[in-house]
Amino acid sequence: METKSINNKTIQLTENGKLIGELIYETIFLSKAQIKFPNSDSYQINPLGIFRSTTVVTKNEIVIANMKVNWRGQILFSFKDGQEYILKGIGPFYSKYNIESKNHQKLIELEPKFNWKKMAYNYTITYPKKPDDILLILLAVYACNYTISSMAGIM
Repeated sequence: METKSINNKTIQLTENGKLIGELIYETIFLSKAQIKFPNSDSYQINPLGIFRSTTVVTKNEIVIANMKVNWRGQILFSFKDGQEYILKGIGPFYSKYNIESKNHQKLIELEPKFNWKKMAYNYTITYPKKPDDILLILLAVYACNYTISSMAGIM
């Protein structure tokens, strides 16, 4: 599975060349975004507060999940069905990112690769077992972009 930046606001998630979903930013400042799936499902991502350390994910104006940055720079995902995950930067300069479950089981690994031509990141996504929730993968891409841009001082 991989992501490709189509332009500076649109990222497509594909598997074996098939479109699985899209992450579309409202502006180039990587804050408000929308996740779209081929089956017409759509989710909104909106940061809250002055420091934008909390983000809500909604579908049809109903909150589905929250993302919150902790003091270690990790991002905690809390879904309304009780599922919780954490995004952790791995290696020197956070060269990779892992999504782990509450019990610290590694579920997804994202490896960013900078595309100089498009001035955006593409991700190679690997996992020991294919995740059922594609929304989680696209939220992880959003969270990685947030973390990378925060470290670079773009936000």
